[in-house]
Amino acid sequence: MTRNLTTIEESDYYEKINSPFFSYVIGTVSERKAVSRDILIRTPEDILLIDEFGFGIDSIFAGINESQIEYFAKHAPLEYKKEIIEILSDENMMNGVWEIVKSMDEDEGDNYTVNQDRINKVIRYIQDNQVAFKS
Repeated sequence: MTRNLTTIEESDYYEKINSPFFSYVIGTVSERKAVSRDILIRTPEDILLIDEFGFGIDSIFAGINESQIEYFAKHAPLEYKKEIIEILSDENMMNGVWEIVKSMDEDEGDNYTVNQDRINKVIRYIQDNQVAFKS
């Protein structure tokens, strides 16, 4: 069963998709993990609905997966791509990314590294395809 959204519900939904990080830029690890998990389950197309500055935030980057970054490289505007490149050289943000994904893995159990492996693949994809992120 589906229903039409009210104008307020539609606005709230758009705001959540567009700016999921505003409340949790400097939140607790648990709050930042919640944002990352939300990003992780989004479709590649949904990723482009996030405000461009969101891609410079650790909790957003920590939630990106391989299919999302491939779609991003092909379809995102240059301003978005610049934010992704810049976060890789921001030591504080990358430390935050690793803190989040390690905590996500710890939640799953000992020796679980799926999220860390995912982020390594995302970083490797960006590094291997820098031309796509600069044009």
